[in-house]
Amino acid sequence: MKKLSVYGIFVFLLASVQFVQGQTLDEIIDKHVAAMGGRQKIITLTTVKMTGTFIAAGSAPINTVTVKKHMVGSRIDIDFEGKNNYQVITQKNGWIFTPAQGDKEPRPLIDDQFKSSQLLLDLQGPFINYSQKGNKVQLLPGKDTVNGVLCYKLQVTAPNTNVTVYSIDSKSFLIVKSSTKMFQFGALEDVVTTYSDYKQNADGFWFAYSNINPRGETRYDKIESNVPVDLNIFKVK
Repeated sequence: MKKLSVYGIFVFLLASVQFVQGQTLDEIIDKHVAAMGGRQKIITLTTVKMTGTFIAAGSAPINTVTVKKHMVGSRIDIDFEGKNNYQVITQKNGWIFTPAQGDKEPRPLIDDQFKSSQLLLDLQGPFINYSQKGNKVQLLPGKDTVNGVLCYKLQVTAPNTNVTVYSIDSKSFLIVKSSTKMFQFGALEDVVTTYSDYKQNADGFWFAYSNINPRGETRYDKIESNVPVDLNIFKVK
């Protein structure tokens, strides 16, 4: 048996201390929920309207409007080349319409696209009442580093088996990164999104006003909450 060095003992003891002092899954979730305003506040969020711009390298900013009703529907409208393009997601189906790319009528999302897009329907986040939602949450070993800050990694497996890993800032306890398998460019791949510029809107709800993924950055100028939403905007056919 290889003789254990004193240095090895120090490493072992340090790792043990770090483990003992580490946060449990429930503690991390509780601190994240508190950072987002607390459970009682979050569960009052029922609708949002997010107005902003999408910016990709080498392209002019594109105006976007996203309207969602909690666990009912999500619609993203994009003004591109003078034409209105949109994507609609509900619990039962999903559609996309891109006339700027030649679409003559809306087309249904393929199963993998629809499955990964279900995340868009939960306005209150995956950790609020996660057991009742059927989400399985696991604290992954090790830490992630985002912008120089250590983060806890929480894996969420949705009832439809979609898996997303969230990196939660160990200081602010805000979600600063997510990684989920999504259908992109004809294949399933891990899509990483980073979140920043968190601030409260006029109603006191916390949102990340900047989201960056491999395609570019979405920056929101205005986020309205609990506004009236006509459910007909989620009906395509």
